[in-house]
Amino acid sequence: MIPRLCCLIPALAGFSFAQTETAALDAWLARQATIRSLDTSFIQERKLPALKKPTTSPGRFSFARPSSFRWQLGDPTETLVVSDGATVTLLDSATRTARRIPADSPRAARFALLSGDAFQNRSSFTSAFELVESRIVSGIHQYTLKPKDRRFRSEVPWVFLDIDPKRNELRAMEMELQDKSRVRTVFQNPSINKELPPELFRPVLSGYQVK
Repeated sequence: MIPRLCCLIPALAGFSFAQTETAALDAWLARQATIRSLDTSFIQERKLPALKKPTTSPGRFSFARPSSFRWQLGDPTETLVVSDGATVTLLDSATRTARRIPADSPRAARFALLSGDAFQNRSSFTSAFELVESRIVSGIHQYTLKPKDRRFRSEVPWVFLDIDPKRNELRAMEMELQDKSRVRTVFQNPSINKELPPELFRPVLSGYQVK
């Protein structure tokens, strides 16, 4: 049972969330249509069932519409996931290996979720997720989402969003993975709609073994 799912009865009964409960989510989704690019630092916390304490790493996330993104974890970089809109490449600095994966694969979708179609507008959101729970904690609106796509749900059964209604920004996104581990990403100092260089979304493969 997921701790944040305090009560599943409303969802099982086909409960319709009141407009006041989804106001922050609706405002944030409406804003996404105006965002052409995003560049933000983050702190990622990973909780594993076998570990008593979570591991934390700094990182940086950037995207440019329609489908280019860069997910960089660690300082110095440990893992890098880059898409130029056509190809998604995963680079592991420890093994000096790079792997190209299909852009529509569930693994790629984990990194491309914020830059993809799911959060483009309310209609796309409704097609991608079932809203299971909504609550407010210290002024932050928290939403529990269940992915509708079976392939994506096989890897990410649950997604959690923390939205700051005062700034109309996504404060954090958390995913529960199939192995019951949880990855929470807290975003910091977002820069919106600035010009991002195209080379940011092209991996440098020199010294890497491409698989």
